[in-house]
Amino acid sequence: MSVSSVVTAGTRPPTSAGPARVEWLGVAALPSAVPVARYFTRALLGSWDAWEAHGWECQQVISELVSNALDATASDPDLATRAIAMILLRFQLSAEHLIIEVRDDSPASPQVGRAALLDEGGRGLLLAATLASSWGTYALTDGKVVWAAWELAPETP
Repeated sequence: MSVSSVVTAGTRPPTSAGPARVEWLGVAALPSAVPVARYFTRALLGSWDAWEAHGWECQQVISELVSNALDATASDPDLATRAIAMILLRFQLSAEHLIIEVRDDSPASPQVGRAALLDEGGRGLLLAATLASSWGTYALTDGKVVWAAWELAPETP
C-alpha cells in the first residue's frame, strides 16, 4: 500500500461511539518541544494504562509530528517573526481508538518525504503511516492539524 493511498488532505480522525478521555498540551515551538512531547506521551499513556497497547509507536509518531510542526513554523516567515509560536497536542483514548493530534499555525500541508538511504530527515509521515492504523491532516482557518490513530482491540470478558 502506498502512503498516498493511506491519507488525503482534509481527513478527520475516527470518532468513538462511547466516552473518551481527552488531554491537551501546549508547547512552545522550540527544539525542547520534541522531548517534552515524548515525555508527556509516555507519562499520560502510562497514567491511562494505555502504554502497553501502542505507547511506543505513539511516542515515535508524536516525535515526528512535533518535529514537522517545528519545521513548518520555522519555515513560515509570518510565524517565525512572532515572539513564540505554539504547538498544541491533543490526546484521546476511547474503547475503540487512541488518537493524537498535533496543531500548528502554518497553513502549509505536510508532504510525505522521499528520503535517500543516508538522509537524516524526510521519513516522519512515512513512519506515521507505518506505525499508526490511520493518519491524516485537515486545515483550520489559522493552521492545520496532523493526526494519527490506532485501533484498539476490544477487551474480552
